[in-house]
Order: sequence, then C-alpha cells, then structure tokens
Amino acid sequence: MGDSQGQGAVKQVTSSPISAWFRVMRPGNLAIIAAAIAILRYSYDGAWGSLFLEVLFILPLVLLAAGGNIINDYFDIKEDRINKPERALVGRVLKRRIALVSHWALTAAGLVTAGVLSVTIGNYIPLMIAFTISIVLFFYSAKLKGRVLIGNFIVAASIASVIPFAYADDIDTSMSLMMNLTLFVWEFGILLGLTFLIVFTRELVKDIEDIEGDRIAGHLTFPIVYSTKSSWRVIKTLIAILLASTIWITVNSEKDLLIGLFIAVTLGIAYFTWQKKATQLSAWLKLLLAVGLLLLAYSAT
Repeated sequence: MGDSQGQGAVKQVTSSPISAWFRVMRPGNLAIIAAAIAILRYSYDGAWGSLFLEVLFILPLVLLAAGGNIINDYFDIKEDRINKPERALVGRVLKRRIALVSHWALTAAGLVTAGVLSVTIGNYIPLMIAFTISIVLFFYSAKLKGRVLIGNFIVAASIASVIPFAYADDIDTSMSLMMNLTLFVWEFGILLGLTFLIVFTRELVKDIEDIEGDRIAGHLTFPIVYSTKSSWRVIKTLIAILLASTIWITVNSEKDLLIGLFIAVTLGIAYFTWQKKATQLSAWLKLLLAVGLLLLAYSAT
C-alpha cells in the first residue's frame, strides 16, 4: 500500500523500461571511467597503442561498473525511494528480475573481456583486478555498503584500482608479487593515494547526504553511528591532508594554468568543507578528479 502511494506521489524521471535500464547503469559515470582509462593510458607514454588494445583496456571496467551500478540500485530500493524518489527506477519502471539478470550478464562480459586482455598482453593483472572488483562490488551492494567505513573503503579502493589496471601492460610481472607491488607504489603511489583520498572523502560526504534513507534502511554508516558532527571532523582532517598534498604538488610542478585550476578547485573544496555544504562539496571533489585527469593528460604532451 505504502509503495503504491509512493508511486502515485512521485513522478519518475522516465516511464520507459529501456530508458530506465540505461539510466540505472549511469552512462555519464561510465563515460567518465572510459575517459579516465584512456587518459591514464596516454599519460604514461604520451601515446596510445592499437585501437583494439585500447578498447580492450576500457571495456572490462566499464562493463563491471555498469553491472555494479545496477546491482547497487537493486539492493538500494528502500533508501533510494527516500533519498532520490524520482530516480528510484528498479522495482517500479525496471523489473527487479531484469536488473538482476543484467548485472550478471554485464559482469560476465566484463570478466571475459578482462581475460582476453590478460591473454593479449601476457599479464594476469587485468583479470585479477576485474575478478576482485566483480566480487567486491556485489558484496558491497548486498552486505557491506551500510557498514562503518567499510563501504567507503571499498568504493575508494575500487576506483583507485583503475590505475594499476590501466598501466597493466607496463608492469613487470616476472618478479615476485612483493617486488611488483613495491615498484608500482614507488612509481604511482602519489597518484594512487590522492585518488583514494578524494574518493574516500567524497563517500563520507555522501553518507551525510543520504543519512535519512540510510537510517530507515538500517545501515550503520559513519554519521549514523558516530553523528554528522564526528563525520565533519573526519572530513576536515582528510581535506587538510588534501590541501597539504596540493601544496606539495604545486611546489614540485611547473606553474601553469592547470595547476592553478587544481589549486582553485582544492580551495573551493576547503571552503565548502568549512561551511559544511555536503552537496556542493561532493560535486567539487568529483570536479577535482576531473581536473587531475586533465593534468595527467597535459603532462604527457
């Protein structure tokens, strides 16, 4: 009864099942992932490989992310109808059965393409990362999303894993695993760390934004367990680390327009953190990731 009332009170963004299917995959976010991989690939050598190879690098994570987005909405029906009722399409416009089958089909396609990529470059890293992400994303949506900091960590780590995935064919796997990890962190540690920091902070901010729906759904996110006041303390600490990192990058980089833009966005982030504006802060943290990608692309030219 409650659900039918909700359907009558809220107008969905689309009434077409096909349109809803595409929307729950979040094509905008998938385009960002594809662009990020392409830029990361270009930034290492200042050139791309063959079209076939570059498509193979892009497809696995895009397919896995699409499947992950669908299964996330599948398990988030209750809270989505509170936090974003007009966009809660699974179970209303898109049948739950279709959403579940789509998740498994896209995930399988992502794993197969990752396997083809691993065979093509003679390197196990793409398949290993893709397999790990597929497992983690499912359990994140089903069980771990509403656990204190665990869900935040999983999302940040999954997005940061795009970096070793994109550089997989430049990683020497003939040495021991520990030696491989050490060399990779030595070369790409700053990029990995900043990506993880920005995404982890943004996930904490989103927990504040979604607190009402998460509480009703029974989630135990950080602001629910420890209060929004404690969340803002943690966020301010993380933003202070981000500011310090920005200063370090500025000192050790050529002074140009993109560095200035990176600084400006970081200062904007600091302002919205100080003002405790969660929605704006979330958007600006996402913007900072985009500016960082532009910096990588520019540095390779």
